Amino acid sequence: MIKRIAVLNADGALCQALSSAAQGRDAIIVAVPPGETPPPGAVMLATGSAPAETALNAALAAGAEPEGLLVLLADAVACREGIPEGSSERVRCHASRFARALGLSMEDQFSLERAALLRDIGKIRIPNDILLKKSVLDYDEWTLLHSHAALGAELLAERGLFCDVLDAVRYHHECYDGTGYPEHLEKDAIPLPARIMKILDVYCAMTSPRHYRPTSYTHEDAVVHLNNERGKHFDPRLVDVFIEAGIGVNGD
Repeated sequence: MIKRIAVLNADGALCQALSSAAQGRDAIIVAVPPGETPPPGAVMLATGSAPAETALNAALAAGAEPEGLLVLLADAVACREGIPEGSSERVRCHASRFARALGLSMEDQFSLERAALLRDIGKIRIPNDILLKKSVLDYDEWTLLHSHAALGAELLAERGLFCDVLDAVRYHHECYDGTGYPEHLEKDAIPLPARIMKILDVYCAMTSPRHYRPTSYTHEDAVVHLNNERGKHFDPRLVDVFIEAGIGVNGD
């Protein structure tokens, strides 16, 4: 998982040395001038006399625990619905591959990975008798269940957490043709991270166990669905990239 390293009060030479040391190590170096607020989700690194490589290693190690807690939280939300442990990390890995296939920046990949883990955080505010119901939901129950996307964004915003993932969390159930929720946005009015997350969410839901159906779909079945819904539920350009990149093709 990518880590964002915020370097406090650093000079340009140190940031350059850290950036060079971070090459190929899934780390983003962000210089934070005096008086400025560090970016969300960043590991703080104060300037010192340690070599850049040593300082970077220390920052990466410091970021491992909160990163693990985020995965643990995502798994806890998923396991409540009977989704196997590890499924959240699978979605995150697919998000990382998808971001690279789309040519997104490291910063955008950073945010997308966290959105993949936090997209359903609002379900903690949905009662079990609705979230886990196996029979058909009535209108009021569907309405409450559909509110989880907005609830999740509100939950994070209330606490000032992960501000860079709010759009993906709030809008990842919007559909390209405007038939989604919570705001019935269409096409490019849906933020790009949410359009990406829509594909990831549906693909991973189809190809992993769910309490409301006896079996999972195959990768091939899911790809047929994505193609059938191009321009309807999904951004057609993003569907093409997802399929061409072979995401999930080996069952990973």
